[in-house]
Amino acid sequence: MIQPPTVSFRIFVCWLFLSLAPMPIWAASAMELQQDFVRAVEQVAPAVVSLKCVRVVTVAPFPGFDEEFFRGTPFEGFFRNMMPPQGLQQRQVGQGSGVIIDPRGFILTNHHVVAGAQNIVLHLRDGRTLRGRAVGADPRYDLAVIQAETPGLPVAPLGDSDQLKAGQWAIAIGSPFGLENTVTVGVISATGRKGVGQGKYGDFIQTDASINPGNSGGPLINLNGQVIGINSMIVAPGQGIGFAIPINLAKKIAARWLQ
Repeated sequence: MIQPPTVSFRIFVCWLFLSLAPMPIWAASAMELQQDFVRAVEQVAPAVVSLKCVRVVTVAPFPGFDEEFFRGTPFEGFFRNMMPPQGLQQRQVGQGSGVIIDPRGFILTNHHVVAGAQNIVLHLRDGRTLRGRAVGADPRYDLAVIQAETPGLPVAPLGDSDQLKAGQWAIAIGSPFGLENTVTVGVISATGRKGVGQGKYGDFIQTDASINPGNSGGPLINLNGQVIGINSMIVAPGQGIGFAIPINLAKKIAARWLQ
């Protein structure tokens, strides 16, 4: 008389069947998509730099209490003699990001990141710290180019922003709040956005990939590991509403400074 298989044998057969069965299509697709993200980031990240821009600005020693405030009072002469004639010199350090677009060390970033900076420090992904100098800026488009003191740096591939469509994947790389090499993922929410920002330009890429202070000037990339935009600004009270300058426009503006 044939004995029925034991419970342990049944469990073994099920385990063997499951281990030999092909991976479900959905699981394979998810793993392939994950690898696409990893490859895209690894292709561009070495060319992303963190920027620290030092400015020396003059500030009033007593904000809100200038000489006119005390004019005609018993304190007028005392305040005028005590107040420095030129105000106080204060050192400010701004944080931003950039992306290397030329092996000669040219880096694309935002104008508002480097505007007025007397000293620009670049921190690369490989740990190197370099000096940079501004070679051109256009506040109308919030774009600027700086050059590192060392040529031969890794360069990010540039894509074609004219081919973008809403719903495509988008990846932002930068240094939000000083957290270098941060990667966030979202989609292209819209293209050709107008009426945002303070400049005259109005053809932004909108994305819901997280962009925060410090991301400015860093790249927005696609799944092919190509730069499609330069992250520029956010809507402060909103969530998931960021804007990038299309790379095709950025290339056109920057070409005059790369000669």
